[in-house]
Amino acid sequence: MEKERNGGPFLEKFMLPPDDYEIFKFGGSSLKDEKYGIKTMLKYFSSYFTEEQLKENMARYNLQTMFDVVKRYFAKEYGYTGAEIELSNIYQNSINSYIYNDRINPVFVHIDELFESTVMGFLLAMFKWSKDLENLEIYGECFKYVLFLMNDVCIFGEMQDRDANQTLMDTVNGDIQILQLAEDCYWTIVIFSLAHELAHAYLAVSGKKYTKEHPEKEEYDADMIAYHIVLKIIMEEKGTNTILEEYTYLAPMIYMDFFDLYYYTDRVLYKTVFRDWKHPAPTKRKNRLFAVADKDEYDFNTVDGNHLYNGFLDVYDEFKDQLLMKMERGKLDKILWTERRNLMRRRNDND
Repeated sequence: MEKERNGGPFLEKFMLPPDDYEIFKFGGSSLKDEKYGIKTMLKYFSSYFTEEQLKENMARYNLQTMFDVVKRYFAKEYGYTGAEIELSNIYQNSINSYIYNDRINPVFVHIDELFESTVMGFLLAMFKWSKDLENLEIYGECFKYVLFLMNDVCIFGEMQDRDANQTLMDTVNGDIQILQLAEDCYWTIVIFSLAHELAHAYLAVSGKKYTKEHPEKEEYDADMIAYHIVLKIIMEEKGTNTILEEYTYLAPMIYMDFFDLYYYTDRVLYKTVFRDWKHPAPTKRKNRLFAVADKDEYDFNTVDGNHLYNGFLDVYDEFKDQLLMKMERGKLDKILWTERRNLMRRRNDND
């Protein structure tokens, strides 16, 4: 997602004011620990993976590889290479992606480490919850974890610590089906996000103009282009070259629902209303994506994808209902950081 401020750089930073190139490009730090990640996977899924297999998987599926795939498809579908655009991936306390283009320095697309860990954790918890909806213990653990993601992580930008990660893995423990569903949908969301940001760079050089009265149209156009890229990859990269699984074709809609839950949680807990004159509400963006998927030019099996998404929507609705009920009954008072949220809101209003 990105903005243009007073003719300046295209960008959007979640809860941070625009600043110079060095702040955006080099600000932040890396919290990744691949050795710990492998150790954790072997602890919970040793029956399915060896350390060598995990390393091979990480070499095949990573952000830079996916970014290269997106660039390849932009060249193929739109004649735009974006060859000069770099990828940035550090922790800047943001669950959003953005593109920075000040027309002076090298353009880069940023995918935050917080985005990576949050989206993956969200998918694991929601799919596990959907699968074991009648299991009250799983139900409770998944609700609490998703609430933690929405409150501590999305609203306040705090990276999950190892205790939180272990809590999630204890809940998912050994369920290889859920792990595979989450990983497959995660990479579809990553490619959609990368393609969305690259689409803004493409639109900037394509000569297409957007009026001040309807700035949200650029977001819709970027979504349409990004989803086209996703669906083309699904259709054309099959067999031994499979990059995205067919049944994940609705993962971009799940991504919009993720943001909708985040905004809903902020509204219920802190009375914060999402307003952005350039960015349409996630539900409106999702409806536009459905219109793309229905086009005759996209031909692949949708049955499994529809089934997965319907199950997801069951717990999506459950979360909303439970959050509102618990808030009204005062059961969430201990997790509220109202003063801190108000301070953040005042700072945003002053930017």
